[in-house]
Amino acid sequence: MSEWLVKHSAELDEAGNLLLPEYHTQLQAVTDGHAYSPLTRYTVLAISGDDATAFLQGQFSCDVAAIAANGVTLGSYSTAKGRMQASFVLAAVDGVYYLILRHDIAEVFRRRLSMFVLRAKVKIADASTMLLPWLVQLPALGAPGVTPMSAGAIAIDLGNGIGLHLLPPGQTPVLAAGQLAVGSMAAELVFIRAGLGWVSQATYEEFVPQMLNLELIGGISFKKGCYPGQEIVARTQYLGKVKRRMYRALIRNAANLSEGAPLIAAATGDQVIGRVVQLCPVAENCFEVLLVIQRAAWDDQVRLQHVADASIEKLTLPYAFPDAD
Repeated sequence: MSEWLVKHSAELDEAGNLLLPEYHTQLQAVTDGHAYSPLTRYTVLAISGDDATAFLQGQFSCDVAAIAANGVTLGSYSTAKGRMQASFVLAAVDGVYYLILRHDIAEVFRRRLSMFVLRAKVKIADASTMLLPWLVQLPALGAPGVTPMSAGAIAIDLGNGIGLHLLPPGQTPVLAAGQLAVGSMAAELVFIRAGLGWVSQATYEEFVPQMLNLELIGGISFKKGCYPGQEIVARTQYLGKVKRRMYRALIRNAANLSEGAPLIAAATGDQVIGRVVQLCPVAENCFEVLLVIQRAAWDDQVRLQHVADASIEKLTLPYAFPDAD
């Protein structure tokens, strides 16, 4: 990794953000579908053992059993009240589950999940010293899947043009011609435009899974058995509309913006009706974001609570909301 940083005139700041020169060129690479990046903001956990499938099936919102034979899914982990403590990508390879999540919540998540192992034959380990996640933009026509590669490397295709490679130290992805290295901010733009939100420390326990649209992108199974928060998730799905949803938006005239930034609307005063999930600066004082808000707020002058002059414009997502919403 250190050689790669030197080769690309890159550096890591104190928060683990990858910084590269020529930021505008990085944004263009994302728009063109030619970007790749080591995901220094993310961590890989390895979950193994004879009881791993059954254990995870009882903990996560996704259908773990359905991917046990080398598959991949999105998913989430929630409290009993349905509030997400993590969202993730989960890939199964030869009996081991590799879970990719934001680095700032990884250790808290690992410790909490480990509390419920008890006598089950399950091991939950931080694999970040053995496997580094890399983002590689792919042709959008690819189907979700997992491909084991040589020397312990793993290639994951999430579909929608997103590839995740889990590589041992010193390895870099095999790239198509013309792909360009980008930093952490530009890498977030890939997820933002795909409508793939990640729970971070700033949004810990803020959302139920449907608020991040997880049931629309394969992160919730309504046919599997119970898991923490399942009753809340099912009730939200079947007994009423999802009142808050995640949207892609453009925020202008905001000099500073951070994940978790609170949102308000004219009719509700200072009551917080949503939060910024992820962001990427795309111009001076201008950010492309994913945000969660009450659905009705688009008709009620939604704005940032602490930046009065900022404007918020709704953008499209690559998937649709149910008409019932």
